[in-house]
Amino acid sequence: MPEVSKLRYTQFYISVCTLAALATLANINMASNNVTIVLALAVTFLGLPHGALDFAVAKTLNLVTSVSSAIRFVIIYSAIAALSIAFWIWVPDIALVLFLCISAYHFSADWRVTMPFLSRVGLASALLCGPSILYSATLTDIFTALLLTTQAANWVIQGMQITFYIGLCVFLYFAIQLSRCKKRLSVWQYLEWLTLLLSSVVLDPLLHFGLYFCLLHSPKHLQDVGGKLHVSIKRAIAISLPFVVLTIILAAGLYELFASSDLNVDLLRWIFIGLFGLTMSHMFLIHLWHNSE
Repeated sequence: MPEVSKLRYTQFYISVCTLAALATLANINMASNNVTIVLALAVTFLGLPHGALDFAVAKTLNLVTSVSSAIRFVIIYSAIAALSIAFWIWVPDIALVLFLCISAYHFSADWRVTMPFLSRVGLASALLCGPSILYSATLTDIFTALLLTTQAANWVIQGMQITFYIGLCVFLYFAIQLSRCKKRLSVWQYLEWLTLLLSSVVLDPLLHFGLYFCLLHSPKHLQDVGGKLHVSIKRAIAISLPFVVLTIILAAGLYELFASSDLNVDLLRWIFIGLFGLTMSHMFLIHLWHNSE
C-alpha cells in the first residue's frame, strides 16, 4: 500500500509538471507575483505538514522521554531554527550555499532505497541547480531579494551551474550502469527522474521548487515517516494544523513589522529564510532518524 501511494504522488507530480511545461513552452504568462503567492500558500499548507511528525520522530530516537526532555527538545529545535535565520541575515551568501548543500543531501534521501549515495546526491544537486542554466537572471533577482549582493548572487549561480553538470554526469553514469544490469525499476521511476531534470531546466525556478517540494518530497516523506510511526497522512496534516495557524500569525506579524511596499519581495524573502531555519532543525533530526534505521 505505501508503494501504491508513492506511485500516485509520482504520477500526479509528473502530470502537473507536464502541464506547467506545456504552458511555459506555449508562452502562457504566469506572472511572478502570482507564482510567489501560490508558492507561499503551498509551502504553508502542503510543506509545513512535512515536518509535522518531527516530535514523534524524536520520541522514537528517545530524545523525548519525559516532560522535561520534551521541553528541552522544543527549545533546542526552536533555537537551531532561530540561529539559522539569524545566520542567514548576518551572512546570506554563505547561508544560501550551506542551504543548497544540505538540501541536496536531505532531498537525496527520497531515493535512498533505489539509488546508491553518490548517484542520488547527484540527482538532488541537479534538480536544485538546474534553474541556473536558463534562468540565471531570474535567480539573480531571487537571490538579491534574499539579501545577497548582486556579485555574491552571480558567484553562487556560477557555482550552481558547475554543480548541475557534475551532478548530471554522476546521475547519468548511474543510469547507464543500471541499463546494463539485470535489475529493472518501474517505468514511473524513470519518468520521475526525467521529469525532475526537465522541470529544473524548463520551468520557472520558484514553480519548479514548489512543485517538487509540495507534490513529491513532502508527501513521500510523510508516507515514509507515517508508515514507520503508524500515522496516516491525514493524521499528520491534522497534527500540523496548529503549526500552520501559528505560521500564518507569525508571518502576518513579520509583515506588519518589516514589510516594504513590494509584497512579492517580502513573501519571497521570509518564505525562504523561514524555510531555511525550519529546514535546518528538521534535517538534523531526520539525519539522526535515518542513521538509526
